[in-house]
Amino acid sequence: MKRIRFNYRTIVGFNTALIGLGIAGVLPPATSATLHNGSTVALGLRSMTNLLPEEKCTSK
Repeated sequence: MKRIRFNYRTIVGFNTALIGLGIAGVLPPATSATLHNGSTVALGLRSMTNLLPEEKCTSK
């Protein structure tokens, strides 16, 4: 749940900033769309990492 909350807050905050910059005329729509999609992919890839460290197997 900690990871889900972090991801949700991060993506909503980033997208809100992009919308604000777009409304203010700082970012053109194509740049905003590219940043939105890039951040979504980056956060998705980060979310696929393991939560727990892998245990080392010792064979006898």
